[in-house]
Parts: sequence; structure tokens; C-alpha cells
Amino acid sequence: MIDRNHAWPVPVRRTLDNGLKALCVPLEHLHTAHVLLFVRVGSRFEALDESGLSHLLEHVLFRGCAAYPSTFELNTAFEACSTGLDAATTRDFTTFEASCAPRNVPRVLELIGAMMSAPTFADVEVEKQVIAEELQDELDSKGRDVDCDNLAKLALFPGPGLGAKIGGRLRRIERFGEEDCRRWFERHYTGANMVCAVTGPVDAEATLDAIAATLGGLPRGTEQTVAPTQIRKDLPALEFVRHSGSQTDLQLAWATVDEAHPDWAALLFAQRVLDDGSCARLRHKVVDQLGLAYHAGAELEIYQGLSVLAVETQTRHSMVIRTLDALLEVLEAMATAPIDDDEFARVRNRIAFELTSVRDAPASAAYWFALQDLHVGSDSPAERAARLARVTPDEVRAAWARHIALDRVQVTVVGDLAALDRAALRRRLHRLRGAARAADAASSVKAIG
Repeated sequence: MIDRNHAWPVPVRRTLDNGLKALCVPLEHLHTAHVLLFVRVGSRFEALDESGLSHLLEHVLFRGCAAYPSTFELNTAFEACSTGLDAATTRDFTTFEASCAPRNVPRVLELIGAMMSAPTFADVEVEKQVIAEELQDELDSKGRDVDCDNLAKLALFPGPGLGAKIGGRLRRIERFGEEDCRRWFERHYTGANMVCAVTGPVDAEATLDAIAATLGGLPRGTEQTVAPTQIRKDLPALEFVRHSGSQTDLQLAWATVDEAHPDWAALLFAQRVLDDGSCARLRHKVVDQLGLAYHAGAELEIYQGLSVLAVETQTRHSMVIRTLDALLEVLEAMATAPIDDDEFARVRNRIAFELTSVRDAPASAAYWFALQDLHVGSDSPAERAARLARVTPDEVRAAWARHIALDRVQVTVVGDLAALDRAALRRRLHRLRGAARAADAASSVKAIG
């Protein structure tokens, strides 16, 4: 019988001669395996004239390699031994991953190695057309970006880097060619800039040997680092884009501390108090009590060196001011209103259950442990569980008051608002700015005293 209270899995790690960090997390109680490759490349590594190149290259790599010269041949090979290879470009990294039967792990690694060792960089022009279609979801009929999260990130982090759009801008992407993809690949797709993880019921040493055999021949290269992030200096701030969709998108965002900071676990707990199931505070107030939206949520996004707390919802254009006021009311209460014992216990139990479930999900386990090797200061599931177990309600309120002040918020609104509502938005912003000036004045008096 399987012991359902078994200890957290312990990854077996090896650094290859070319600098690639390989790890295997044996999960003997499972029946499927997962292969994950992290590459330190994404929109955050791009200069202004390189915006979108990481995402384009991710697409182009599926266009074939020396051993499998076409998209069809490469995808057919992956789908013959796995669920198929998925890939994604984010701000901090790019991932390539596939789930498979444990016996097929060596074959999946062999295919990833072939893909990364000798890409053909074929059909770049065709792939640019595909990306142009992909990006249409974020644009209006005039070609303007109307994605609320894109606009919020750009406003909060001006310039290239963290605020840049992951997919890039169409006009800039049109200028890229095969040589740009090849140059970007040679800089970033190297051993020292990669982490490969395999999880599931597999032999650890044999799996690490397979990673070495398939990816150990890549050039060593250099581990890439992100540039310092510039945060908007005139917060609180408002970004409004007029868009005649059926609803208005509304987001409130803060740049805050990174995962290694002592207050971060309390902020994660706060985020879960706001948005953790149907009875969480945001949904209860905005959806269940006031009926202003179908959904209202919060996310604490982790990046190298910082985190972003984002609170978002969508509502009818005429309901934006009421919805914003409701959000602000809930958020302000996080620093002042006590957290009920039952509420706190429910959130703690839900977090503990989700962390425990990592043991049953090879893809989640691969991500968790590989991220430790990719990002200094990242938690393992066991470390996250231990940190959260020590958090108290008082620490949640104190951390919120220190890091998520309403006078440091980036408000982003995308919708078709009437003139009176636009004026009301500006009044809300002036009120927040007045609070910021009062807080600065109080701080100066305290310092002088």
C-alpha cells in the first residue's frame, strides 16, 4: 500500500560539464513522467530593438532541426512518444515540456536534444505570420494594444525589460530574420543558461545520464542575467485606454518584494485571503454581494528580484466606478480589519492541500524544483509549506500595510467610459495622490522629530 503521508520528494541534482543544471525528482507512486527544460530567455532580456525576439525564436525552433527537418516531422516524433512538446515564452524564461510514459523519457530527451543542438531556423517568415495572428487577440481594430495586463506592466515598469510585451510589437517583429533568430539562439540556448528537470517513477541516475547524453554537448555559453528593473516613480498613477468592447477591464497593480524577502510569505497569504475560492473576500464583495462582475481575483506574480500583486476584474462600462470603489474598500481592509480565525484556517488548509498535491503532479513538481535552480531564492514545496505555516494574521496585516499601500498603486482601465466616469476616475486618483502626500509629510515629520 502507498503511504499517502510520505515525505516530500528529494531531487537528485547534477551540473553537467557544459554548465547545464540537471535534476531528477523520483516519484515512484506515479505512473507518468514529465520532462521540462527551462531557458533563461524572455522579454525581460530584450533591448528595445529586440522586443519579441525570444517569443519568435521559441516558435521557430519548432520549424525543424537537422534530424527532423520540418515542423510535421518534429511534432510527429514527439507525439509518437509523449503528449507532444509544449513551449511558452514568459518575461523571465522560456519553457519546453512534455508528459510521457516513464519508459519514453530517454526518447523525449533525445528529441529535445536534437531540437536544441541543430535547429534549421527554417520558415521564419511563415512563423512571423503565425505570431501576427496570435497577437491580434491583444489588439483593437486600429492595431492598438488593449490588453489590460500588457498596459499595466508597461505603465508600472516603463521601458524595456519587465514591462515589455512578451510577444513584442508587430512592426518590430516584421524586421526580424533568420540571422536574428540564430544570434539570439547562440547567446541564450547554452548549457550554462539552462535547467532540465525530469519527474516521475524513473531511476534518478539513469535519467541524469540521459540528460547528459542528449544536452551535455551544447556549448557552455554564459548564464544570462536580467537588467535592473525600473519602477514608475510617480505612483499612484492611472492608465486609461478607450476601447469599445462589451466590458471594461480594470486592474490594480503593485511592485513588491521578491520571494526571498521575509514578508513575502505573508503577502502570499494575503493574496489568498483575497482570492482563494468562491468565499474569498474579493469575490464575496464584488460578485456575491454587489453583483458587479462575474469574477474578481488577485495574483501574486513571481519574477526574478521582485513580485507583482495584481487585482483585476471586468465589468460593464457603467459600473466601473462602483467596482473600483468596491475593490479599494476590500484592499484597504486588508491592513486594518482582523482576519477571522475560521477564514485564516480555511486559507491555510487550502494552501497546504495544494502544496501536498504537487506530489501527485509530475509537471508541477518539475516546475517547482527546476525553478529553484533557475531563480536564486525560490522555494521548494516543502520550504513554501514551512514558511506559510509560520505566518500569523498579524503578520499578514503588517506586511500588507508595509508593501501594498493604496497610494503606490498602478490603476489600469481599458473600456468605453462616459465623460463623467472618466472624471470620477481622475478624482479617485487625486484622492490617492493626496494620501501619498500626507503619508510623505508624516514620514518627514517623524524623521525630523
